[in-house]
Amino acid sequence: MPEKPRLQPVDEADLQEKTLASLAPYRDQDGRIYAIWATLAHHEDALRRYLVFSNHVLGKNTLPLTSRELMILRIAARSRAAYEWDQHVRIARRAGLADGTILAAATGTWDGLDDLDRVLLAATDSLVDRQGVDDGLWNRLTALLSTEQVIDVLYTVGQYLTVATVINTLGVQVEGELALPLPDLSDQAVQKEVSP
Repeated sequence: MPEKPRLQPVDEADLQEKTLASLAPYRDQDGRIYAIWATLAHHEDALRRYLVFSNHVLGKNTLPLTSRELMILRIAARSRAAYEWDQHVRIARRAGLADGTILAAATGTWDGLDDLDRVLLAATDSLVDRQGVDDGLWNRLTALLSTEQVIDVLYTVGQYLTVATVINTLGVQVEGELALPLPDLSDQAVQKEVSP
């Protein structure tokens, strides 16, 4: 990832009113628009359209909140997307996940996780690596999840791979200190599907 932003976040004063209205829920505790959205505001029409999909994945997703967050954290760790990692560590903590669980999901040490989370993380890795899942993993997903939830698995992985790509290509910088260090996965083999 670049050490400096390749695109600076757009100043709020330069945004259209309809873009500001769309970004109203996407502000930090100090009222500032999150850097990812202010960066994507260089293309305001696309940003407003993207926020509709993003709102489904982050706010109306049918997957359990903690499971969704573990999937996102796995993608962030594998992609080395520090901004995504930091934001979702904070969300995961608010959802009640302990740092040990967050790091286990991120690093592929899933033995202590429940069956649903292990299957979801295996699916996450398969989707990242192969853009699909084999029949065995498909059967495990459909045994545990509804059809809507399986589709939300695909949407969640797709969205957060997109976000990681944006972060790493445009150089979106972490806002402040990392809440939890981003694990280095370079010496670790990516965990493959867990056996039933």
